[in-house]
Amino acid sequence: GQTVLDIGCGTGVVARWLVRHTAGQNRIMGVDLNRYLLQEAMTLARKGGLEGAIEFREGSAEALPFPDNSFDVTMSVTVIEEVDAQQMLAEMARVTKPGGRVAVIARAVDMPFLMNVRLPPALQAKVDAPGVLGNVAERACADASLYQRLHQAGLTQVQMFPQLPAFDGSEPTMLQFMQGSLLARLTQEEGQQWQFARTQAEAEGTFFMTWPHHCAVGTKS
Repeated sequence: GQTVLDIGCGTGVVARWLVRHTAGQNRIMGVDLNRYLLQEAMTLARKGGLEGAIEFREGSAEALPFPDNSFDVTMSVTVIEEVDAQQMLAEMARVTKPGGRVAVIARAVDMPFLMNVRLPPALQAKVDAPGVLGNVAERACADASLYQRLHQAGLTQVQMFPQLPAFDGSEPTMLQFMQGSLLARLTQEEGQQWQFARTQAEAEGTFFMTWPHHCAVGTKS
């Protein structure tokens, strides 16, 4: 029965999952700046038979179009890297009811990208080294400062859990994106070594790449 706000909802992937996960028992609201993505979100919800279970609204993470104390849960997935992090967290706390929760997932630029391939040690270290996938704005957050920032936003009972989601051949689009970013950091010879190692690991059925994230949940007093 709790109300949930998904900030930077994009095409509504998380919002649709939430509706199914909670069997439609929760009011789900998605907000995003991008009108095209919101249109896609509404179309996909309608096609999935979820029209009426999710409401989508245009709005900025830095100036949420809702009154104070509106939602039991406010959450965002890989948005805080692209906005003013302090302002976004202040807005998330503002629209959350007392006793409600604020949850944030951020791409991590300070955690290693562990990849299950066999490479020479120097190249393995270069491949696994922390890096940037996607844009990180000047006043954004894409590191472990996320945990301190939740405390600074006045949240309590902060739970911290960095994650290493793993992707294998079952998700070729993600692998292609991640590998493209990786190869841009390697020399031609290193890229060839990587490709050979990947092919070998795939033949053995052991290949995966990880994309690190920082995740946290705090409670509004």
